[in-house]
Formats: sequence, C-alpha cells, structure tokens
Amino acid sequence: MTEGTGAAAQTPGPSATHQHRASGTPGRRDVADVMADVGESRWWPVAYGVLAVIAGILAVAWPGVTALVLAAIFGIQLLILGLFRTVWVLAVPDTSTATKVIGVLVGILAIIAGVMCLRSPVATAVFLAIVVGLFWLVNGVMELAAGVAGRSQRGRGWAILGGVVGLIAGVVVLSMPVISAVTLAWVLGIVMIVHGAVTAIGAFGRPATTPAS
Repeated sequence: MTEGTGAAAQTPGPSATHQHRASGTPGRRDVADVMADVGESRWWPVAYGVLAVIAGILAVAWPGVTALVLAAIFGIQLLILGLFRTVWVLAVPDTSTATKVIGVLVGILAIIAGVMCLRSPVATAVFLAIVVGLFWLVNGVMELAAGVAGRSQRGRGWAILGGVVGLIAGVVVLSMPVISAVTLAWVLGIVMIVHGAVTAIGAFGRPATTPAS
C-alpha cells in the first residue's frame, strides 16, 4: 500500500504543467502564464480582424475623405496591427523561431508605419500611399515566408492568403505614381477588410482552448 502510494506520488500526470498553471494562486501568475493564455486564445486574432474590417469600412464609406482622415485611420490600424502581431506571435505556443522573428519584424514595421502616418506634418495621399504601400508589400512577403516556414501549424493556409493579399495591395498602391485620397481609401480600405476577415476566419482553424478544471 505504501509502495503504491509512493509510486503514484513520483509519477506526475500528463497535464501536470497545465494543472500547475490552473491551480496557481490569483496574483501569483507570471508573465509567461499570461502570454500563454493570450497565445492559446482564438479571440485575440478575431478581435484584431473585426477592428481591421471596421477601419476598412470607415475608409471606404467616408464621404469626401481627406488625406488627414486617412492618416488617422491607417495610422491607428497599423498601430493595432503592430501590437497584435508582436504580442500574438510571441505568445502562441509551439511557434517556430523563424515565424517568431518574422512576426516581431512585421509588428515593429507596422508600429513605425503607423507612427509615421499619425505624426507626419504633410499627410498627403502620395505620402500615405508610399508608407502604407511599402508596409503592405513587406508585410505580404513576410506573411508568405511565415506561412511557408510553419508547415506544421494550423491556419497556415490563411496566413499565406493574408500574405498574398498584402503583397498585391502593396504592388497596386506603389504602382500608382499619382493617387487621390479617395482612390487610396478604396484600395487600402478593401485590403483592410479582406485582411481582417482572413485573420478572423483563420483564427477558427486553430483549436479552441477550454479552461482547466
């Protein structure tokens, strides 16, 4: 009887780590626990996708849109995208190092582009087209690379599709030497709607997490 009890005590269950996280005392959870919860939640990318779709609709539907209005919409959307990319790619468990590096680089580029849109003293349509077009071009290439590198990851196809959308958007915007605020709003507004929808739908390809009991 004693030996059986000792053997049971020495053999941890298969979910010992998960049970340790679940039974942790409130207020004692570390940053790694919080980040793991974020990475395991599908609602984080869904929230970003919804916000991106809303921003895209605002850009397309705004009557008499101006370059300053677009700078605010694109700038805020890029800042949110940068935060989302950086936090989520670091939090998702079992993510390859290459995917993490690419995700962090995309996040940093998005934040820089967002700040440039919001802080530019001359927010012209051409300036916005160059900044946002370059970002979507680089973002598309990096998303494609991340999708190809993460062969074992769920939602890989959606990541590749998002990369293709961004790549096309960047090429289209940068290929227009002269562009009006309305045209830019339509092109990038549609891109944000599609990219947001792809991100949100792709989140449901990942396994849902259930709270530990």
